[in-house]
Amino acid sequence: MPTRFGQKKHSQHYVFHTVITTVLLCSIFLAMVGFLYVDAMNEAEENLHVQTKQIKDDITLQLISDRENLSTMANFAATLYSEEERYDIMFESFKPIGLIENIGILNSDNTFVTRTGTIETGETFSFEEEVKKGSYISSRVSDITTRGKEIVRSAVPIMVGDETVGILYGVIRLDKIGNKYKKMAEELNAQLFVYDKASGDLLIDNVHNNLGNISFLEDRKYNDGSSYEEFSKNDKGFLSFESAYRDENAYMHYSAIDEIGWMIALVRYDSQVFTKISRLTKILSLVFFAMIVVIFVYILVLMRSEKQVNKITSCASDVRKVLLETVGDKNNIIESLKQVCIFAKARSAIFYNTDGEDYRYIAEGFSLDDDAKKYIRSELLRYVSELHTLKGKVLNILSIKPNKYLYKTNPTLYSFLKENKIFDISLSGTVNSANHTTILAVFNAKYSKQVRILAEKTSACFSMALYNKNHLNRTKLIATTDSLTGAFNRVAYKNDLLVLEQEDNTNVACLYVDVNELHLINNKYGHTVGDEMLIYIANTLKDVFYGHNVYRMGGDEFLVFCKNITPDAIKDKIEQLNAELSLRKYHVAIGVSFRAQNIYVEEMVREAEVRMYEEKAEFYQNKQQNTTENSNKDYIQAKTGILEIDTMLSVLKENYNGIYRVSLDTDKARHILMPAYLGYNENEEHFSSLFSKYVSEWVDPDYHRSVMSFLNYEAIIHQLAEDKTPKITFKKNNGESVVLSVYKLSDTDTVVNTLWVFAKA
Repeated sequence: MPTRFGQKKHSQHYVFHTVITTVLLCSIFLAMVGFLYVDAMNEAEENLHVQTKQIKDDITLQLISDRENLSTMANFAATLYSEEERYDIMFESFKPIGLIENIGILNSDNTFVTRTGTIETGETFSFEEEVKKGSYISSRVSDITTRGKEIVRSAVPIMVGDETVGILYGVIRLDKIGNKYKKMAEELNAQLFVYDKASGDLLIDNVHNNLGNISFLEDRKYNDGSSYEEFSKNDKGFLSFESAYRDENAYMHYSAIDEIGWMIALVRYDSQVFTKISRLTKILSLVFFAMIVVIFVYILVLMRSEKQVNKITSCASDVRKVLLETVGDKNNIIESLKQVCIFAKARSAIFYNTDGEDYRYIAEGFSLDDDAKKYIRSELLRYVSELHTLKGKVLNILSIKPNKYLYKTNPTLYSFLKENKIFDISLSGTVNSANHTTILAVFNAKYSKQVRILAEKTSACFSMALYNKNHLNRTKLIATTDSLTGAFNRVAYKNDLLVLEQEDNTNVACLYVDVNELHLINNKYGHTVGDEMLIYIANTLKDVFYGHNVYRMGGDEFLVFCKNITPDAIKDKIEQLNAELSLRKYHVAIGVSFRAQNIYVEEMVREAEVRMYEEKAEFYQNKQQNTTENSNKDYIQAKTGILEIDTMLSVLKENYNGIYRVSLDTDKARHILMPAYLGYNENEEHFSSLFSKYVSEWVDPDYHRSVMSFLNYEAIIHQLAEDKTPKITFKKNNGESVVLSVYKLSDTDTVVNTLWVFAKA
């Protein structure tokens, strides 16, 4: 049933258009026949009027355009004058434009500057009189640069502030302007006269060889009460007179050229005017052909209409595909708005709702300040809401234009649209049962009718895409956020790790943060208090390192990445962090790795982790020493600290063979994690001796030479100074692979402390 109904409606549509077309054809045919007889007597005046206006408009447009170009050059000349620069650069860059062949400048001292030099004008020019005239176009005047030659000047003042500092003239050759419009007159098979209204001097004359004065028409015999006096006084009119060259009447239409002070007159003869009878036969013979053409055009219109419907359907399909098949990216909504703008040839399109979601695509320059954006948003929401209240529609299709109706009903919006050059807003608004409003609006669409149909077809998909995006974003946020502390979790870290590796970053710091005495808090006060401790520390990290990413890597471990930061800034932030935590008597161990360039994230994390363990070990060693000196009531706390050290060492042993803090200037070392086979006494033996013994007894002979090169401390110091990490991978006698890395801890003028890490490969 829906298909049949659609076909019936479609057929009625074609029948209606066929009837309209038939009536239109009959009307055109009858109008043609009547027009040929009624208009014969009026054709002369009408044609001359139209043709005169055609030439007049062309002359006006050309002269005004040339004056505007001169105004632009005058502004440039004013800039040169203000900067005390010569006008040479303007003359050298000038090229003939429009009717203007050359330019010159009259200075306040009555000197006339041209491309070829400066001319003393004497009494030819009066700068004060020229200033009073302002911008004007002259009649025929003598060319100051070429004796005996007449030209037309277009003058524009050169203004600096409110002061006229010169007059810029554009030179128009009489032969150039004459040749251009004589050709137009010849094409119209007419006589053309353009003359100065005040003096009567001819500027264009396609009849006589020399330019004279329009007064040569004074001795003609005028018909139907016309006279030369009437012609000379009026600015516009139609008259006829007996020709002095042919035995027939001449018909003339004359009109003033506005803003210039010129007049134009166009003349044709009887034989040229009354051609109606000869044309009648031709026109009647073409009527049938015209009817065929009209029917053909009608068919084309129908085909175009069908094509337009198909284009709308295709565009709607593409928009829905982008919105619904690729979910979760706000750029998809913007891309869809772009497709709508391209289809409608619109200036911009926006999609927003009462929840504050706002997406926009700008095809051309269309900028509004924040107040203007808020105003237009609220107005469109109000329009949709009011229409929904009045008519109870879920979907509202509107077109808002700055017309008379809008001026009467909403003058504020009318003025806003006019000021911002918005001539049409096509929008689709949806209102659900909870009065939640969503709007899709297109500004300045060339095809406003079609875009409203498109908006009706796609508005619901925009709303659905927005819902899907928000739902996916909430899901993604849950998946990448630690539920206890609100910091990013390990999933977010792995995602960001890929991005950070690909970016070309500099001055990056990695902080590995471990909470001290968490086990003590959990055992003594319960896990709820321990959770409060973790939450407080996480929030403090996020506050201190605001703008940088904070990740919770495990139970009591956090990782912070800072981009575009200096070592001094990191030091200040660590001091601020420790100060904040000390207020709650919380302590953390922090390991820092910094790279000005050559950013390798995993290497930085490992370096920061090792340094964190070193600081953590020092914390518990100091804690144990202090506790031994105190009373027995602190025994439980010390015991817990020792257990945490044991736990830390067990974790380290899973990944590392040994970790040493080595002073390269004294060749002394302190072990953080030491394998049992080294048997090192840090108070008696130099680190180089221990390292040589280790290489000799435990390293595969094939690697002896390369591993022993690490005892060249000067080379190690040089690499560390270049922010490089000395590193080598070698094998032990048992086939196990080991990675040796050397990190810089601190250095002064006399002390270079390093961290030697033997990691399992």
